[in-house]
Amino acid sequence: MLKQIDALSGPEIVDVVVVDQSRLTSTFLQGLPRVSEVISFPLDEDQAAILGHDHPSSLNRALRQINFRTSHVLVMDSDCFPIDGSWISHLQNVTLASDPSYGSLSHPCLMCFPVSCAASLDFSQGISTIGIDTGRLVALQISQLGLPINWAKPTVANHGYRGHYYLEGSTYHHGSASFVSSSDPRLTRQVDARREQSYKKKIAAGNYHFSLLDLLGYKLAGLRRKITRVLKKAR
Repeated sequence: MLKQIDALSGPEIVDVVVVDQSRLTSTFLQGLPRVSEVISFPLDEDQAAILGHDHPSSLNRALRQINFRTSHVLVMDSDCFPIDGSWISHLQNVTLASDPSYGSLSHPCLMCFPVSCAASLDFSQGISTIGIDTGRLVALQISQLGLPINWAKPTVANHGYRGHYYLEGSTYHHGSASFVSSSDPRLTRQVDARREQSYKKKIAAGNYHFSLLDLLGYKLAGLRRKITRVLKKAR
């Protein structure tokens, strides 16, 4: 992700601050392109008990701790990255990714907003009360500040099987990639580790558009694993 940002961005990207959710990889992350700081926070156990992770809490703390040297903040998931050099030109004063499932809610995979409002945003709002996920009400909060929102609408990638494109197809978001390495079974159950490894290899090779043959192979592999599990249970 950071290599893509470095390769496809100009001087507009001044600093990259990584919020290390693994809390284990700061040395490696510090050596990646444009990274000025790697930060992590103690686990918010109450939030992790609800979601299986504490991404909202960490984002809140990061936005209040970072000493910004820029006019705007760009929030991106670790599996969201540009695939075309035009991506920055599509960003406006406030640009928020629209949730693929609930279009009126924001999605934290891609957000751009002024530094002036960063500390007032709450990525945890609604999680414990109405059961929504990270940053889904950030759009509401920004609109209440009187700022107009440019919505980055998703379009399905890979024949609707995996991922979405944003910013006129210049940015790709894979989705839930970090769940593979989670220690919480609620998250690991949502992804197929072997299939994700295959995706990772293709993406690392610059292939962001999987063919129908690729997808057929993934489905057949998944079917074989399901049959194997059923046979093991039957023995």
